[in-house]
Amino acid sequence: MAEFQMIHAENILSVQGFYSMHHFDLTDYKGGGELHDFYELVYVESGFYYVILDGERHTVPPGSVIFFAPNTFHSGDGATPVNAAVRILSFECTSDIMRTFDNCLFALSEEEQHLLRTVMDVAKSCFAYTAHGAMCLRPGTEAADLQRLKLLTELFLLTLYQKEGEHLSVSGRAAVRKEEFRRISDYLKQNLKRPLTLPIIASECSVSVAKLKNLCRLFCNCGPIDYLISLRVTRAKYLLRESTMNCNEIAEETGFASPHYFSRVFRARVGLTPTEYAREPYRRPD
Repeated sequence: MAEFQMIHAENILSVQGFYSMHHFDLTDYKGGGELHDFYELVYVESGFYYVILDGERHTVPPGSVIFFAPNTFHSGDGATPVNAAVRILSFECTSDIMRTFDNCLFALSEEEQHLLRTVMDVAKSCFAYTAHGAMCLRPGTEAADLQRLKLLTELFLLTLYQKEGEHLSVSGRAAVRKEEFRRISDYLKQNLKRPLTLPIIASECSVSVAKLKNLCRLFCNCGPIDYLISLRVTRAKYLLRESTMNCNEIAEETGFASPHYFSRVFRARVGLTPTEYAREPYRRPD
């Protein structure tokens, strides 16, 4: 009688949840900059999409997808209008192989484009938006619908992952400058709570104030303090979603001088007060 032995199927990639899903017709659009603590992919259906990433301007042609890694500042160039139809999906994935996708551009085959459009269509059937712009589940969405979306997304990512050598890295800056900015960025993320000034940041990161400004302008298209505030707001959004801390505690934890200043800056950047953001009927799929 034959003996049976199970071959274990290792789970090398797992999508934990979704943050946003959009379908935009960007006509004469000049995008501003942003960063967030999750992955975002932009699929260009038609036209050309332009982005500043890692201090360089890149053109994403139709039939391609670009991935923005967590906490990577990306923006339009402020001059060239975008005329493209794009689909955007933001999601959480902490699997190690996702580093393959960090700030990379892929040219998709017809089959891959069809799969990605299916992912987007299923996401559209699962999610809706509140009046404040927060994503929520559509009435009637079931656990099976979310699992199907999760599996389709993972299938798309694994399909690209196995196209070894066929992706184009868009991180082309000189290694020294990249390392200098990475050191600055890591320092800021680890010291959000501290009252930081330009001289303090420059000294701690072993660069001049002028070089600090130049590196942030090159890689973020903004000044060091503006980048620091973006990091603080991003961290505050995470704490409002995931922690039991109140707004006063979050303001202190993220380095804002007072709860009032925190609320004012948060509203200017997010469009909602911290309290409104925390009360939104938004939840990540289990």
